[in-house]
Amino acid sequence: MLLEPDIQKLAIESRQRLVQEFADKYANLRERVKRVPEADASRISEKLSCPLEVALIAYLINMDGIMGVKHAVELLSAELQRRAAVGEDVPNLPGNIMEFALTEGRWLLHIYGSFVQVLETQVRSLSNLEEGIEGPSIDVERALSIIAARTKISETLIAPVIDEWHKEHSKATSKDALIYFGQAITKWNISTLNGKFLQIQRRIQALFRVLRESLLTAIDSYTMDAAIDRIDTLIEELGRPFDEMPLRAVSHFLLHIAPRLATGRGDRSPYVSVGVSSTRGNKAEPDLSSPFDFLERDVKLAKRRRGDERNQYLKERIARVMRVLKYQGNTNSESLEQCFNELVNRLGVDVPQLGSIIENSMVAIANVSESERDTLSVAMILDFISSNIYGEEAS
Repeated sequence: MLLEPDIQKLAIESRQRLVQEFADKYANLRERVKRVPEADASRISEKLSCPLEVALIAYLINMDGIMGVKHAVELLSAELQRRAAVGEDVPNLPGNIMEFALTEGRWLLHIYGSFVQVLETQVRSLSNLEEGIEGPSIDVERALSIIAARTKISETLIAPVIDEWHKEHSKATSKDALIYFGQAITKWNISTLNGKFLQIQRRIQALFRVLRESLLTAIDSYTMDAAIDRIDTLIEELGRPFDEMPLRAVSHFLLHIAPRLATGRGDRSPYVSVGVSSTRGNKAEPDLSSPFDFLERDVKLAKRRRGDERNQYLKERIARVMRVLKYQGNTNSESLEQCFNELVNRLGVDVPQLGSIIENSMVAIANVSESERDTLSVAMILDFISSNIYGEEAS
């Protein structure tokens, strides 16, 4: 079992790392926003009916591969509406909206980026401990291991982030935090999340009661008494209305809905399974850090589609990759060459005429106007994928 001083020490270290990361993210966003093409931001602002400042940050979030522009605008707009509803309106002035978008944007980058990635990594070892829990027959040592693992993740990884989030989100309730973080962790929409709240609440309380029963079989000791008292308090906190849950209970609740690695053994605990499973735990996808990681993933995912649906899906993904490469300072020709080479190397396909394809692409790009090059580049990459990667499947 983790002792309270150890929990506090680890939580402080997590908070310090978060503060430093946020300072870096804020400075990075403020610098990068100056380089966002004004025409692209204006188009987003007009299409999605949002302030230009929100569109600028949504553009950068999309460029980082965190989420689509529309989703980013929806989340930023939802926070603007929440603040207005609780009497904490952001003044409708460009400077104020920009400051809001920068500070809130770094939250989206963190929560939907490094936070959920680290959480999933931490949950993998926990899921092995939780497998097969059916009742209070589990041994004391295993019960203590599960409690210690859950406490470490919830109270030293999740809780410090929620605490900082509450400080920056005036008048936000515990349920606001559950919805904000829950959407990022599960990828569920708000209605699905709300619909599962009671189910999750009952299951996590039931799990802790099972763990408590296991500890009662142990010989009396101060450690066991302290562990049981802690569980009793946590069960009570988890039973409170969602708007009134203490920070600790919120962190344990969010851990409970974090995706678990599917082992395929069929012995997942009914106390833990709430209809989610890990999408990255089996490493079926590449690590998503560069534009080519996303391109590799999307080419693989597009195999599930056919005809026009596949082409439209790929066009959108390829266009985003090209925008990122362009933003990084690459010309259309350079981006094309990189895409062709990366696709061949990553997917292990044999393209004997690769040199000729690249050379012909360079000529084609040079022979069209600047305004046509983006569209042509996407079309050539799509054709390359259809012909050389999917082959006969392309139809």
